[in-house]
Amino acid sequence: MSGMFDDRFDENPPAVPQPLDIKAALAEAADFPIGALPPVLSKAILAIEAMAQVPISLAAQSILAAVSLGAQGFINVETITGQYVPASLFFLSIASSGDRKSTSDKFAILPIKEREEDLATTYESRKMLYAIDDAAYKAASKAAMSGKKDRDQIREALERVGRPPLPPIQPLLTCDEPTGPGMLRLFAEAMPALGLFSDEGATFLGGWAMQEENQASTGGMLSKLWDGSPIKRIRSDKDSPATILYNRRLSVHLMIQPDLAGKLLGNKAVRSQGLLSRILPVAPRSLKGTRFWKEPTEEHRTDLRRYQDHLGRLLSTDFRFLDETTRRLDLDIVRLTPEAKAALVKFSDHCEGCMGPGGKYEQIADFASKMSENAVRMAAVVSFFRNGPELVAKGLSEKAIGAGIALMEFYAGEAARLYGAPSMDDDTANAVALIDWIRKRELPRVGVRFLNRAGPVQTRAAATLKRAIEVLVEHQHLVKITGGAELNLDGKAKHYVEAYTVVPLEAA
Repeated sequence: MSGMFDDRFDENPPAVPQPLDIKAALAEAADFPIGALPPVLSKAILAIEAMAQVPISLAAQSILAAVSLGAQGFINVETITGQYVPASLFFLSIASSGDRKSTSDKFAILPIKEREEDLATTYESRKMLYAIDDAAYKAASKAAMSGKKDRDQIREALERVGRPPLPPIQPLLTCDEPTGPGMLRLFAEAMPALGLFSDEGATFLGGWAMQEENQASTGGMLSKLWDGSPIKRIRSDKDSPATILYNRRLSVHLMIQPDLAGKLLGNKAVRSQGLLSRILPVAPRSLKGTRFWKEPTEEHRTDLRRYQDHLGRLLSTDFRFLDETTRRLDLDIVRLTPEAKAALVKFSDHCEGCMGPGGKYEQIADFASKMSENAVRMAAVVSFFRNGPELVAKGLSEKAIGAGIALMEFYAGEAARLYGAPSMDDDTANAVALIDWIRKRELPRVGVRFLNRAGPVQTRAAATLKRAIEVLVEHQHLVKITGGAELNLDGKAKHYVEAYTVVPLEAA
């Protein structure tokens, strides 16, 4: 009996080497410090983890981004320097296609979408009333200037007409692919506190805003919004007035795939400009292959509804404006208690010490320089969501700052993992694009002439294709067929002088 099995074993063909990962491997992420968050948030995160079957850190990104959007239009927060800064936060979640990042986000931002729908139902009727009022205003203004009147009489008549009516606010709280001018227009016509939320960050990274010639201006615009600076647009056309918008707020959550993440995190222009130092990234390990169905508990559904109801109430609260015409936000100040300030100063000094030569934050000094401010923003956002106006009256506690610090130490670990990883060079990126294209079409063998004509556009040039193939051969994804091969790749058999066998991923 044993001999039969021995014979079968001997007849097996030699094992084909398993293709090697082309992309740089990352160290494992630390556990997300979910215990630092209040129960209403931590339980909602665990509910999304169970219902969407996603990593905890991915669910947390979606929740915290939504909460930041909800809080930023009501408060500024005091820093250790005594300055008042926005409560806005910028998040980046890196996960592959099929990791259910969209599902996670839908659970977290459902109240935001519902609020947008509520606003849209009243917008059309307000728009019609505005059109009527605007027509009446224009007719009255024209009448005030008609007839034989001197300057003083015209002024008095126009004063009686009054101010022009204000157009209704566009019913938008979020956008996913803005241009610079588009963002300016959105802030001028829509809510003064918005979210740049995209569960397919490729639309943003591949769009107008992040084209090479626009990267610096887009990064600068986003950084200024994080800082709370006014939005300015000066046109060369003398008939177009300068636009300056004060007290606008933006929260960001971009969800992108690993291949694109390398291009963003390794982008020297974006990093040197300062945008990456403001972004809080995560890149959890994929759960694919382990997500066997488990019925969510009623407790999970209750916890998620409690969070959604709470966020919905916050979003339905009307903003206060210093000026109704410009919709300049009137923001409360969340101040530091003495104990909270002492804890934040200690953390700031710790971060500073770790930025020096040999320090654990040396390679992410730009990120570390903003850790104390991001910690106080995080603490304020989470505390405001939980306590509302009570937080403004009592100030930010030492416990709240401790939670912000714990979260920032986690994000610093992620930044060190991700920003320190070698960025993908062009040849490697082209090799990834080529093998993904081949495997998607389930081609067992390929010819160079075929790839040169029909492959991905960015790899068709002869020199580019040659280098990409060399990378794939080196990483054992392709094996050259000696003497070429007769292949039927486009409906007709042809002999390809240069041909390769595609090594299946399950070969090992």
